[in-house]
Amino acid sequence: MRRLFLFAMTVIMLVACHKESTTFVDDLRKECFDVATLSIYNYGYSNGDMEFSFFHNSEYDYWGGFAHSTLLDADAANGTFANQYAAYNTHAASGNGFLLYYYDSYNDPCDILFNKGIELMSVKLNLTTYTYASITNEDINAFARAFTDGDYLKVIFTALDSSFTPTADSTECYIVDYRDGKRFVADSWNSFALGVGSKHGVRVTIETSDVGDYGANTPLYVCLDDLTYKVL
Repeated sequence: MRRLFLFAMTVIMLVACHKESTTFVDDLRKECFDVATLSIYNYGYSNGDMEFSFFHNSEYDYWGGFAHSTLLDADAANGTFANQYAAYNTHAASGNGFLLYYYDSYNDPCDILFNKGIELMSVKLNLTTYTYASITNEDINAFARAFTDGDYLKVIFTALDSSFTPTADSTECYIVDYRDGKRFVADSWNSFALGVGSKHGVRVTIETSDVGDYGANTPLYVCLDDLTYKVL
């Protein structure tokens, strides 16, 4: 029987604290997105293995990609754009922070870039308060409609090749699934298996069934925590 070794290691960085809380003999690692600062959110995140990229236009205060957040709000009445950095929960999955991803299909992709060969094994996902309110309350977001039978919201993790082009290696995670009579909503840090590997990186995209003439109506946000991965 394979022996299991547990240890905790904290690495302090300028913005974030990388916490490898569990490592197995096959080098399985766990990123909990803890931080060493008191900021409620910071754009971007990195550790020794990977970088979560972002863009930010300071003139218009417009951004996309990844941001680290500590904001939590389980009151759907607060689910407006002004509260876009909050997870719809009362706690993070682990530690005191989580990663927020906003997918903006109108700008260049913000990928997870690897410093070495990595296979993403699993992740815990949760809706933001803004997205949760938009799919459950048709009055709170004038652009989106409340979800009904057949609707869905899914996050897609796709491996990138050496030219940072998406490959056929991908995994779809339905964080809202109203298809075939289901009523599933990822609002309790639900676990999803990934199994996506690359030497270069992974692209994260979000797709909704609520689409209008100008693209997605649903706010394309998702919260991530407890990302487990293996160094190849």
